[in-house]
Amino acid sequence: MKTPVVFFLASFALAAQTPTPILGPYSATSNFSIDLAGAVDAAAWGSAGSIQIPIRFNAPAGYHTRILRIYGDFVAWAKTGVIAPGTSAEVGWGLKTTAPDGSARVTYPTAPGSSAYDNSFAWIQNVVTSQNSSPRATFDFVVSAGGLLGADGLMICQPFVALNTSGLTIHMEPTFTIVYQFEVTQ
Repeated sequence: MKTPVVFFLASFALAAQTPTPILGPYSATSNFSIDLAGAVDAAAWGSAGSIQIPIRFNAPAGYHTRILRIYGDFVAWAKTGVIAPGTSAEVGWGLKTTAPDGSARVTYPTAPGSSAYDNSFAWIQNVVTSQNSSPRATFDFVVSAGGLLGADGLMICQPFVALNTSGLTIHMEPTFTIVYQFEVTQ
């Protein structure tokens, strides 16, 4: 009779030391307000600029963060002034890890100067014009395949303006809900 009791207690002690493999899912909502005109881009026409906003997920010791889903909207408009006919500003927003830009697995044989980005798991773009002066892009991305954050727990929120021939500062606001979980570090 004592052997089964000892066996049971030993099994219980081992189970108590094994962390739960997944904590969550959890969610958090964010909104950022960014104004960018960009600097003159010699490689293209107009101006271009971006900003990186780090968002830290505080996983418990022994865990890392996986982003599962991102949903929300991205809006943009000229902060002051009116977009003149014949001018425009490309606007966009994306999320990425702090891993290096570029790709170890994807290349473009006919465009050697172009690259995929293994560290980016969500990306949208739009254009502000005189006919589309306040574009809104809604999105709902399942990003679990690419949403594993590094050991630093940082996700980079990166809005940008490019090909801006309007001469105006563009106001942008990504508003989004992040669904994430903490997973045991392997």
